Amino acid sequence: MARLLLTITTSLSFFCCSSAFAEQQPQSEALKWGIGGAIIAQDQGYIDIGNETEFVPAIAIQYGDFNLLGPRATYKLYQAEQFEISVGAQLRLDGFEAADSKFFTGMEDRDMSFDAGFEAEYDTSFGEFGFEFMHDVSSTHEGYEASVSYGVPFRFADGRVYPYIAANFQSEDLVDYYYGVRVNEALSSRPYYLGESSTALEVGIQSDWFFGKHHMLKADVSYTSYGDEIKDSPLIDASGNVQVLLGYVYVF
Repeated sequence: MARLLLTITTSLSFFCCSSAFAEQQPQSEALKWGIGGAIIAQDQGYIDIGNETEFVPAIAIQYGDFNLLGPRATYKLYQAEQFEISVGAQLRLDGFEAADSKFFTGMEDRDMSFDAGFEAEYDTSFGEFGFEFMHDVSSTHEGYEASVSYGVPFRFADGRVYPYIAANFQSEDLVDYYYGVRVNEALSSRPYYLGESSTALEVGIQSDWFFGKHHMLKADVSYTSYGDEIKDSPLIDASGNVQVLLGYVYVF
């Protein structure tokens, strides 16, 4: 269950980090914030954990160029008409505890990390391109993740729909830490496994809807296809992850 709650909180950062909140709040030095919650259903693919549905709280804060959204903070360094660059930091809430299931008995816990890096976004008439790089600065997994994405926003009077695709590259250190099996953890049913760098492909649709100045509803669905380096891990029994999210935020 601990592993489940951590992965769901990670998913919540995806919920909170939607640009819809920022789009609705005019850029100013005035403090803007919101609070709410989300229902998330997903299966990360770890053996004996399976599909779970949980309710989790959400918080969003904006003050000028600073944003704190869930477990993630960003500060915008540069913005032009079509291009912007930000620095950011976030908690990577991946991992598991040996107590999560009998299958993990005898393994060392895999802990959350604190990652920092930068992101860039380029808007064009035919869609939005994004790049993000995050590196572990807490010496937990000592790896990094780099992502490229493309999406096309469809805006309506009271909201938007945003289909997107993304490729997420995770370094060898990161994959081995969260999906590898160490020599002292190996069993006949859980053989030694050295993780290698891997790329996951993601497709999804975000949607955000506003009712007046204070009410925001969100409905998202996504599928992430794991690379072979993760699918081959003896800790995983799925080829990917399906996630469905329904959320609400009250904006003050």
